[in-house]
Amino acid sequence: MKVLVLGGAGAMGMVTVRDLAECSEVSEVIIGDSNLKQAEKVKKWANSEKVSVHIINITNQESLTNSISQVDVVANAAPYHLNLQVANAAIRAKKPFTDLGGVYYMTIKQLKLHKKARKAGVTGVIGCGLAPGIADVLARYGAEKLSQIDEVHIRYGEVNRKPVKYKWTFRTVLEEYTQGPVIYVDGKYEKLPPFSGKHTFKFPEPIGERTCCFALYSGIATLPRTISKGVRLVDCAMSYIDKDEQRIHILNEMGLTRTEPIRLNGVEISPQEFLIKCAPPPDVNVKDTAGIVVEIIGKKNGFSSKYTYSLIRQYHKEYGVSALAYLTGMPMSVVAQMLAKDEELSGGIFPMELGIDSSPLFVQLAKRGVEILETCQTSHLL
Repeated sequence: MKVLVLGGAGAMGMVTVRDLAECSEVSEVIIGDSNLKQAEKVKKWANSEKVSVHIINITNQESLTNSISQVDVVANAAPYHLNLQVANAAIRAKKPFTDLGGVYYMTIKQLKLHKKARKAGVTGVIGCGLAPGIADVLARYGAEKLSQIDEVHIRYGEVNRKPVKYKWTFRTVLEEYTQGPVIYVDGKYEKLPPFSGKHTFKFPEPIGERTCCFALYSGIATLPRTISKGVRLVDCAMSYIDKDEQRIHILNEMGLTRTEPIRLNGVEISPQEFLIKCAPPPDVNVKDTAGIVVEIIGKKNGFSSKYTYSLIRQYHKEYGVSALAYLTGMPMSVVAQMLAKDEELSGGIFPMELGIDSSPLFVQLAKRGVEILETCQTSHLL
C-alpha cells in the first residue's frame, strides 16, 4: 500500500505519516509538502525507511494530479482552504482520498462534488480527525441505538501543562473565532456571533470543568442529515480561555482579520493573509490532555434515553506530540488504510460518519490505546 500524505510536514500530518509507517500493510509513505526542511525533519522523526519526501505544490493541479495517480490513497493534512483542489485532483486521478475537515463552509463545498466523484468511481471520506471525525462517528453510533433523536451535543476540551497560543493551524483558529459558529435548531442552520453560547462543561478528569463556547464545526453541516430521526438540535462547543477571546478582539480592532485585500507597496494582500503568513507554526509538542464528550438525547421504546461517549487522551510520550495532534492525525491514517483496502467502494464524497464502518475503526483505536467510554441513561417502568 502506497500512501501520499499531503501536508505531512505539519502538526497533524506528521502523526499520520508516522502511524502509517508503523503499519505492516503500508509499503511506502510519501510526505507531500512545500516545506522541504520541515518534511525532512518529519522523515527523520518517523524513523522508517518507508518514508520519502516529495516537494508538492497543491495549487498546481496538473502536477498534483500526477503525484496522486502514482499512489493507492491520499491522506490530506494540508490547510483546509486547499481541500477542494485536493479533492478535484484525486477525482481526476481516480484515487480515494481523506482529509481532516473543512471548518463547515468548506465541507459544504466538498459535498457538492459527490456526483462528480461518484461518476468517476472515486471515494472521498472527509473530516477524519478527532472532531470532526471520531466525534461524528460516535454521534451516529449512539443515534442508531435510539428510535427518536432530540439533541446531539459535541464538546471538545483540553488542559495544557504550560501556556500555549494554539495547537492547530492559525488559519483554522482565525476561521473558528472570527466567522462565528453555526448550530442546527428545528430544521434550520443558525449563524451566531463569535464566542456565542458561553457555558461551563464538566469533562472527565484530568480535564475537569472548562469554559466553552460554540464552534464553527464541520459536523453541523452533515449530522442533521446523517442522523435524522427527527433531531431538533445539533451543536458543538470547544473549551477556550479568556486570552483567546482577548487576542481575537485586539486583532479585530486593528483590522487584521479582514479578508478584503489592501494595497501595500504595489502588492495586493488581505490583512488576514498577511497575519497568517506572519504567525508561527502551531505547538505540536505541548504536554496536554485533550478529549471529546458526545451526548445523544432522545427516546428508546418510548422512554427518554441518553447515550454519552467520552474519549480522553494525554500527551503522547512515545511520539512526543500533544494529545490533540495524535488524536487528529492518527485517525486519518486508519481511514486512509481502510479506503485503500476496500475494493467495493462505490464512489462519492462522504463525511466520516457515513464513509466508514464504526466497528473496525473502534478496533483500530483500541489497538493504539485510545479508549472510548459509553454511558447509557434510560427511563423505564417498574
